[in-house]
Amino acid sequence: MFAGLPTGEILLLTLGALTSGVLWYLIPLSNNSAVVRRRWIAYIPVVAAIVLYVVLRPQGWMLIFPVLGFLILIHELGHFLTAKWFGITVKEFGFGFPPRMFGVRFKPYGTIYSINWIPLGGFVRMVGEHGEEIEKGTLVGQAQEPDRNVVLYRRGSSGPVPSEPPPEVSFGEQSILKRVIVLVAGSFMNLLFPAIAFTVIFLLPQDITVGTVVINGVAPGSPAQEAGITRGDVIIAVNGRDVDNHFDLIQRIMARLGSPTEITVRRGTFISGSPIPEFTSAEPVVLTIEPRLNPPSLIVVETVTDSSRQVSLQDAQRYNSELKLGEEMTQGAIGVLIGTTNESVVKRSHSLFEAVPMSLGRMRDVVLISKNGIARWTAGGPDPGLAGPVGIASVTGQVAQVGISPLIELMALISISLGVVNILPIPALDGGRLLFVMIEWVRRGKRISPEREGLVHMVGFVVLISLIVLITIVDVQRLVSGESLLR
Repeated sequence: MFAGLPTGEILLLTLGALTSGVLWYLIPLSNNSAVVRRRWIAYIPVVAAIVLYVVLRPQGWMLIFPVLGFLILIHELGHFLTAKWFGITVKEFGFGFPPRMFGVRFKPYGTIYSINWIPLGGFVRMVGEHGEEIEKGTLVGQAQEPDRNVVLYRRGSSGPVPSEPPPEVSFGEQSILKRVIVLVAGSFMNLLFPAIAFTVIFLLPQDITVGTVVINGVAPGSPAQEAGITRGDVIIAVNGRDVDNHFDLIQRIMARLGSPTEITVRRGTFISGSPIPEFTSAEPVVLTIEPRLNPPSLIVVETVTDSSRQVSLQDAQRYNSELKLGEEMTQGAIGVLIGTTNESVVKRSHSLFEAVPMSLGRMRDVVLISKNGIARWTAGGPDPGLAGPVGIASVTGQVAQVGISPLIELMALISISLGVVNILPIPALDGGRLLFVMIEWVRRGKRISPEREGLVHMVGFVVLISLIVLITIVDVQRLVSGESLLR
């Protein structure tokens, strides 16, 4: 897969990640502050590799830090606000990842609000979130060493500093319902942001390309042919939602893969020499079709000997007149070629009452398209276009050149992905921790030991980091080869 690639940048990122992994493994886990500080040494190689990569390929990186940082920060804000609401002791709420640049407390022994050196997100450090327990009602002594780079900021009347910290309230000693709310609050915030962002986009006046979406060809044996769609038909709506351009059609079909779908068409036929169909009936016709998860690719041959792999030249050219013998006839989910006639650009905006349901509908489509993309991949179809930090940075740079609305839309798409992925039952993520809480509920309050749970999350963390490294290598491969990550 990597044959013939320039190895400099790939080796740079890979070596940095592997070196960090080795150092992380060699430095033991400990609560001792000196060991904790030594553990941050493990981040130096991968951070250095990323910095060098940014210098080599700066496009998009000036935006990726604030974009990802903001989206992960609002995720952690969900955890933080709900933890505070339930009175759980929050040791630190940080922007970016350690080592710490500086922090501030607004009252003695209160939460540290910190700014950290690695601006790729944020974190919330709660008492008892990793299974450690404290006895209810007891006072916990101060740390062995004072927090570094933290100042105490107080406004208003002065008063004596308490000699002892207040009782700590552990996340682990909360009821199952409260822990579930804290764990899902992050994903909720990641889904709330795109709902607001899409609503704002629909409220703002935008230039929209509209036109008549025409069927230019129907593949033999395809769902479109079986449903009765013919060349010259005009697509009006999908499941009752108007189709204004080919993008609308593609998006709504991709959200319905494997599910019966109603397509409203106006019957038409082409006049010889004219690219515009002539309508044969005024009344629209509603047809039911089931888009395929993994449409076939057939080889164009003179005589068909295997209909599952081949298509005759005559049938292929009915679908696409430019196909020749030996070429591959690729098909979409429903097996049609589409074109757009009578195109024009109109400025369009929507009222709040229209924008809110449209926003929720767009979010639903994004989730379904992502799910269907993964389902197609597992069924042997094309890869779903997974991207790591490098890929996201490249796409962000390209989208930002188009305008602010596409950038906000991209942020909304990434936020939905973060929200959905984080709630999946994957060890080391919120969904993995939620799974252990649900197991505790099923076992009527009997918990799995913190050591066993911690081991499961550690294995999940290693797998996730390995996956990110692999996706990053593929991203670099595609960028080095000059391929755009936009699809």
